[in-house]
Amino acid sequence: MSKRILQFVIYLLLSIGIGLSVVMVTYNLENIVEEKKLRRVIKQEFKNAIATFKDSSPGANADQTLYFLRKYVGIVMERKLIAVDTASTNKPDKKEAKYLFTSYEGGRGIDLYIKNSYVKEEVFDLDFPEFFEGVVATVLVFTILIIFTEKRRQSHEMRQQFETKHAELAKELKEHEALALLGRMTATLAHELKTPIATISNLVQVLPERISDTRFTQRFTVLMTEELRRTQQIIDNLLLYGKEIIIKDTQWIELKPFVTELSKKIGITLKSCPKASINADKFYMRLFFENLLRNSAQAGADNISLTVRMSFMDSLSVAEIACEDNGPGFPEEVDLNKLIAPFVTSRSKGAGLGLYLAQKIAMAHGGMLLLFRLIKGAGITLVLPQEKVRLYG
Repeated sequence: MSKRILQFVIYLLLSIGIGLSVVMVTYNLENIVEEKKLRRVIKQEFKNAIATFKDSSPGANADQTLYFLRKYVGIVMERKLIAVDTASTNKPDKKEAKYLFTSYEGGRGIDLYIKNSYVKEEVFDLDFPEFFEGVVATVLVFTILIIFTEKRRQSHEMRQQFETKHAELAKELKEHEALALLGRMTATLAHELKTPIATISNLVQVLPERISDTRFTQRFTVLMTEELRRTQQIIDNLLLYGKEIIIKDTQWIELKPFVTELSKKIGITLKSCPKASINADKFYMRLFFENLLRNSAQAGADNISLTVRMSFMDSLSVAEIACEDNGPGFPEEVDLNKLIAPFVTSRSKGAGLGLYLAQKIAMAHGGMLLLFRLIKGAGITLVLPQEKVRLYG
């Protein structure tokens, strides 16, 4: 049996069950109403009989009236009622009759009970309206379930089609973005590598003629070394760009001597730095500060200052290590957030990977990178969890 046929059968059985429930509820409610109505009619009949007897026998006493009532119940209403003296302990069983009311005459009374057999005979019977309501309820519920199921099936199919189309479009977009990024990467690398290669090529061509010129050969060695270092840095950054950074080995690094050594290597002065240490991977942290310092030096700055402060960010305790230089600063028209993206740079020379790789290293250490403008110069803040930074004094 297929899934849809089984579902159809289940819905049909469920609809029949609901239809029968509607029949029974309607039936019971109508029976309750009819029984109350029947009890009122019987009670009124009994009161009318008492009134007729008293009208026909105005001098009758209480004993005579009670005698008449017993006879009236026993003969005329024998199929409907049971009469029992209020003082009697012999009451009818609840399965046989239900209490109706008590009639008092001269301080004495008769309890009257309506027979269940009479009530059942007059009230408890199913007729066409109840069955019709059940059939209507069954058809209505079954129709609603079928419509609901069909609508849900159509909605599910539409959602699947939408998700499939969305996945296809996302895949195409990702491919286009990858191609666009590849184009930008190729153009950037071609531009960046063109200069050092051209410089080395020119020097190599001139070298045979001036090989005996000591001053030229010394200058040749310095320029060759600088251009090769520049080329190597571009290649290193590119390799790091495509690599997932996983921090495994960390150690406490004294910030001031660490950055001082790197600044001398790059040719920029560390103007000030507090006594602090950071818990990080030394290899990646060296790449981090090298990129920041090289960016500042290439932008025209000749000194930098580092500050460290503890603060709160989104209810979390963090440490902020701010690096501020005295260069021209970030251009006003440039979105600082976009400068962190790969292959985006505000300089005519630059691959646009320095800040992106710095951000990547910061995130691998559980932190982030923030850029900010100064009146004179550019500012970059490394935000780390507070437990990764120690500030002395």
